[in-house]
Amino acid sequence: MIIVKLIGGLGNQMFQYALGRSLALHRNEELLLDHSFFNEIGSHTPREYECGIFNLDSSVASDELLRSFDSSRFSLFKNHLLERFLGSHVKHRFYEKSHAFQPDVFDAKGDLHLVGYWQTEKYFLQFEKEIRKDFEFARNAEGRNAELLLELSRLNGVSIHIRRGDYVTNASANDFHGLCSLEYYSAGIEYVLSRVPNAVFYVFSDDIEWARLNIRIPAPTIFIDHNQGRSSWEDMRLMSRCQHHIIANSSFSWWGAWLNPSPDKIVIAPSKWFADSSIPTDDIVPSTWIRI
Repeated sequence: MIIVKLIGGLGNQMFQYALGRSLALHRNEELLLDHSFFNEIGSHTPREYECGIFNLDSSVASDELLRSFDSSRFSLFKNHLLERFLGSHVKHRFYEKSHAFQPDVFDAKGDLHLVGYWQTEKYFLQFEKEIRKDFEFARNAEGRNAELLLELSRLNGVSIHIRRGDYVTNASANDFHGLCSLEYYSAGIEYVLSRVPNAVFYVFSDDIEWARLNIRIPAPTIFIDHNQGRSSWEDMRLMSRCQHHIIANSSFSWWGAWLNPSPDKIVIAPSKWFADSSIPTDDIVPSTWIRI
């Protein structure tokens, strides 16, 4: 049995699901989702379950089942000792140690409760086909979004994501994440324009008015301002249908770019993913993407 705890917003929940699904497929076991974070109170931005926009292959773990897991941190040595007495029915919480890829999660035995962010495609590339299938949007686009999807099928669309929101208003989020600079976006735009003929830029942001006032693009530009609140996920679908991408230090636009299956896509990502440059981030951005 594999249980993965969902933490954060849509992009983070997708990373966590992708690891859990990959590990469940690897072990041919059931995947359950832990929703307990959505009831927790702390300094983090309040969140709710957002992956209902997909038809995911999983169920929700009960509170009783979650309480049955060993609360101590996982160790291979401890697991080995317990398995000698309890066989394959050992229950462990397996905590992410850092933002670097942690391959030993695939060697873990017994029932697992996974806790962390797991922000790298290295956890699920071996099951890329299944993950892409799971992350197909369940609802058809309507209205303006349907019009834009048709438009994007004919153009060299370039998505630009500007993440502000709680990165600005929440002090702890700002201290941890930081913001991408205007210089970063200018450099990304310049790079794309030098390589993509007839580019049309689509700007996505949780502060679209700030983007209108501050982003300067010497090419046709469309600011996407109609997907808000519970329909904000529609921006990710639109991003994924663009041909190329300039992402923020955000899991939301990371997935918007990753869900584009084109092997010829250009993806520009910030070289500084977190405000604290000592945090390992080499595994977060795929090797084929360009860091600026």
